[in-house]
Amino acid sequence: MIYSKWIPDKGGYAYYETGERRGLGDDLPIPSLTPTSAIGVASTEIGRSLPLGARLVGYGPLAQGSVVPLDRSGLSGIPEGAGKALLLAAVGAASAVAGVFLVRALKNARPGFR
Repeated sequence: MIYSKWIPDKGGYAYYETGERRGLGDDLPIPSLTPTSAIGVASTEIGRSLPLGARLVGYGPLAQGSVVPLDRSGLSGIPEGAGKALLLAAVGAASAVAGVFLVRALKNARPGFR
């Protein structure tokens, strides 16, 4: 059986396959979903869990088979690898510069401030 998992940082889906087989017309069991709001369950919460032993078989722009719930770990907006390190270094440098300007502004506003 094929499962699709959304890739938030890159877009598209990762495809996983299991040895499970379903006959034509056999419905999967209905998953138990706990409402998270007054109107029901968020679309990011629905889906079937990825079974243990599922193996990655490819990627594509559209979902195939059964869709698994959204994995929120990739929703940081910060890319992995060297890009992440560079971005974090830039944020750190900008914070240091802002701190220097803030201290100077406080010293100028209050002459007795050290």
